[in-house]
Amino acid sequence: MKISQISAFLCIARHGSVAAAARELNRSRTTVSTMLTALEDELGVELFERTGNRLQLTAIAQSILTDGRRLEQVAGQIQARCQHHLSGAESVLRIARDDSLPEPVWRDLLRQLKLKFPQTSVTVYLAPPRELAPLVRNQSVDVAYGLMPELLNEGYQWFRELADVRMLTVAAPNHPLSQLKRVTQDDLVAHTEITLAYMQDAMLVAESPETANYLAFTQYELIRDAVIDGSGWADLPLPLIAQALRAETLKTIHHRSANWWKVFSALESEQAQGGAVVSWLAQALEQQLEALN
Repeated sequence: MKISQISAFLCIARHGSVAAAARELNRSRTTVSTMLTALEDELGVELFERTGNRLQLTAIAQSILTDGRRLEQVAGQIQARCQHHLSGAESVLRIARDDSLPEPVWRDLLRQLKLKFPQTSVTVYLAPPRELAPLVRNQSVDVAYGLMPELLNEGYQWFRELADVRMLTVAAPNHPLSQLKRVTQDDLVAHTEITLAYMQDAMLVAESPETANYLAFTQYELIRDAVIDGSGWADLPLPLIAQALRAETLKTIHHRSANWWKVFSALESEQAQGGAVVSWLAQALEQQLEALN
């Protein structure tokens, strides 16, 4: 019993005609009839009976119709997985990322990824930028994306700088810093800074706060929301806060270093380097970052 014979049987069942099935399958009527006859001979049953100009399923054919569809579907999945493997695409991809890009951007990227590589299973882990490199180094994930520090001494050969991301020093419009025509370093130190936190040696620490008076969170989105609420000031990536700036729920303060840049990078493990999915995702992220900046 061949899958092509099952497909011919199902196609005839849909159309009620060998001629119509032959057109859909792009085969001759003789070939389709021969495939059906061979299947009936192997199974030892008749699958169709003629009623006028149409072929009707016999009782036994009706009872195996669902099984035939399932068999055709499984065969298609097997073929798709083999083609997926031959294309060089990863079967499983474990991603770590920060949240410097808006969530809708990531959801759309992953939707596109699954459309292009439907056989690739993807797991995504959200982490602060400084935790991304250790996750790759410890082989917890295959690839990491975010505003991670540049790796100078880690020994990675697959550190990709994808794009520069504009960072802005912002506060809520009613925050005291937003009312000043010129903000000095002393002014910043006098007010609560909201910064990133991350795990280091099993301890939660704040990332380089400029003042002893700070709040620290593990996600940029939490920092953004706390700043909007008026809890303090922060340095945040433009792609994440562009909408809040347009809505005037955030304001860039007048400080000489309120506008600067970080590098959005990809860090690929040895196993992930050069993979079709990883390469596609890096290119897609570059395009998104160019549009967002």
